[in-house]
Amino acid sequence: MESFLQWLQGEDRSTVSRHQQDFVPTPAATSEEVETHQQPEPAPQRATTLATDDIEILTQQYGELRSGMTIRIELNAACELLGRTRKRIDAFKTLAKRLKEEFGVQLIIYSQKTHV
Repeated sequence: MESFLQWLQGEDRSTVSRHQQDFVPTPAATSEEVETHQQPEPAPQRATTLATDDIEILTQQYGELRSGMTIRIELNAACELLGRTRKRIDAFKTLAKRLKEEFGVQLIIYSQKTHV
């Protein structure tokens, strides 16, 4: 108990923890080493590939996609045309966003349930 109290008060300097004894400092990484260990670029996302395929199908169905064009299609017809099994309007958000950004085309998918 006495040695513990001395250690707490900082009087016993002879006691070195096991971690301190085994400690070996590692050199800092150089900038060249950091550059060689960069993360690889992520693989293309499935949604992007799917949207590209969907754009090709829409081009075949509706002709050349032009800025200002609006494509209005019923949900069941869109699912059948584009080969989707998930019958929800939000499943087409990525496609609608990409059509708007890249082609200036507005995609409106409506459902008979929403009465639009």
